[in-house]
Amino acid sequence: MNQLRVLHIIGGGEFGGAERHILNLCASLDSRKVAITVVCLFEEPFARMAKEIGVNVLVMPMRHKLDIGTLSRLTEVIKKNRPDLVHTHGVRANLLGRLAAKMAGVNRIVTTVHSLLVRDYPDFWSRLANSWTERLTRGLTDHFIAVSQGLKNALIADGIPENKITVIYNGLDLDRFRPCLPPGTYRHWLGYEEGVPLVAIVARLHSVKGHSFFLQAAAEVLKVIPRVRFLVVGTGPDEAVLKEMTAKLGLQEVVNFTGFITEIPDLMADMDVLVIPSLWEGFGLTAIEAMTVGLPVVATEVGGLPEVVRPGETGILVPSSDVPSLAKGIIWVLQHPKEASQMAENGRQIVSQQFSSKGMARKTELTYQKVMRCDPC
Repeated sequence: MNQLRVLHIIGGGEFGGAERHILNLCASLDSRKVAITVVCLFEEPFARMAKEIGVNVLVMPMRHKLDIGTLSRLTEVIKKNRPDLVHTHGVRANLLGRLAAKMAGVNRIVTTVHSLLVRDYPDFWSRLANSWTERLTRGLTDHFIAVSQGLKNALIADGIPENKITVIYNGLDLDRFRPCLPPGTYRHWLGYEEGVPLVAIVARLHSVKGHSFFLQAAAEVLKVIPRVRFLVVGTGPDEAVLKEMTAKLGLQEVVNFTGFITEIPDLMADMDVLVIPSLWEGFGLTAIEAMTVGLPVVATEVGGLPEVVRPGETGILVPSSDVPSLAKGIIWVLQHPKEASQMAENGRQIVSQQFSSKGMARKTELTYQKVMRCDPC
């Protein structure tokens, strides 16, 4: 088979799981079989990071959310690049990418679904508008990739035929995702002494990620383990609200908003617990990142997380929005380092067996081939 030309379109604006997914996928696909171009509808940091690993990136920032001119520009880009297949990620990329692909004469479209619209857009009118635009063009997609079985089930319930959906778990490049700095470097940079327990949440600052529950749980954990300190890693629209909440809870001295950090493996290697208090997760890429570096995980039992975090084996699962249970899970990990370390080691082994980027890339390549053969999708 000749080299397949695939054009990915990503249109989020924040750096999260979808962006990390594309970086891992592009780094792992066999370049002899698949030639990748990524069109990015927003600026840094994703485009820079993709270029650093050798990806051909075209940056086409939307001037605003209703920038209709992007459609014509994207159509011209697709015509110029002449891909065999267009692969879209995210509601904006889905709308514009599907329409532009058809206008440019590309008849093969794949969409990866990373999360649920109902969770990503808590505001009623935003949710309504984005759901409408998604449904408007959904029929143009030949095949959907869901990043977890839980997400596939949700898509089926929303009316997408089961035979048009393939589950492909997110994967990590285990050779790339590893600490490069000496142990303790990030702990030192952030101003914490050895032995101070560090509990982190690594996620875009968005209500669906459950930061408010993390902060409330932090207040409870402090009552039991006063030395513990907390890191909020990432950026996003809820930053001001979360900092205000931190102040109201009296946690300014123990909660550190670090902003965006590139060296996630080095950061995680210096932490003691990773917390994922999400209201919904399509998959939970951060969980397998933590497992890879041996960091214990406390997560909520939502979406695809139970497919990644196995209670008592690779981490602790707690009910969503349950502050007492979340705090109890964090305290247990900090007070049982031996058992928590064994969980982390179990997780490391499972990641290498089931969540490698090579496996993800191979399954994606097979999906491309299926779509190009025009098999029933």
